[in-house]
Amino acid sequence: MVTRASSHSLDAFTVIGGPNRASARSRRVLQQRRIDDELAPLGIPALALGMVLTCAGLALLPLMTGWAGDYGPLMVYTAYILYLSLTVALSVWGVRRIRDHRRSVYYINNAAQSAHSR
Repeated sequence: MVTRASSHSLDAFTVIGGPNRASARSRRVLQQRRIDDELAPLGIPALALGMVLTCAGLALLPLMTGWAGDYGPLMVYTAYILYLSLTVALSVWGVRRIRDHRRSVYYINNAAQSAHSR
């Protein structure tokens, strides 16, 4: 049985897979969407904190040679690279939460408008 795919959680794969497969997939999608919606408000603070920490790390770059002389270059440069990679990862995570939330709001609004226009 083929139905209209007006729902965003229904695609060709779930239609082929049958009702059990579709319901399990839709439950997983809804659970993931709930988790994403709960984390969405943390996107802007994560982005701001990531940018501040990245700028602070870059501002301390001139002090790296002194610290490398005192504590050893391997440890200092490894810690610095790890620090910068974590701050960039935090910023990217914040950007993705903001982008995903805005996309979901956009799709929800478009789905509501198309439902009202029918």
